[in-house]
Amino acid sequence: MNDIVTLKESLERLNQHHEYLLALAAKKTKAIQNSDREVLEEIVRLEQGEVRSLRQMEKARRRMVATFIDRHCPHLETDAPMERWISYVPEKERGELEEHKKKLQATILDLQEKNGLNQQLLNDGLAMVTAMLGAVRQEEYTVYTSAANTKKTNDFKRFSTFDSKA
Repeated sequence: MNDIVTLKESLERLNQHHEYLLALAAKKTKAIQNSDREVLEEIVRLEQGEVRSLRQMEKARRRMVATFIDRHCPHLETDAPMERWISYVPEKERGELEEHKKKLQATILDLQEKNGLNQQLLNDGLAMVTAMLGAVRQEEYTVYTSAANTKKTNDFKRFSTFDSKA
């Protein structure tokens, strides 16, 4: 079952790349907290390259699964989830595949949580900057007048000569 071996290797590589993204996400958290724009830009550049690689690896994994399904369980659709075709894998390899899947899912979950934290930190920073800019803009538009420029008016109405009824 060479298909199973290549599929296990594919899941291992996917997990390694997701762990690398997780390490980058931890560095990103520190960069955001330290407001280090240059480091943040470098991390984003590295992440973009890694995501491109992961997309290619995922396409290859899907092709491997489709090939396995075509060979061993052709009655299933080629994009069937693992739960539907795993029973066609021999017991020993099945356990290994499920372990690789669990590790990959755990890594992806950790990565999602870390990315959620980073997004929240960025949103909080953006909200603070927006509030500070709003306060600065409000000060720019506030017009101060001295007490000498204000006129006091009496509480009674003044009439002109045209308003009199005489």
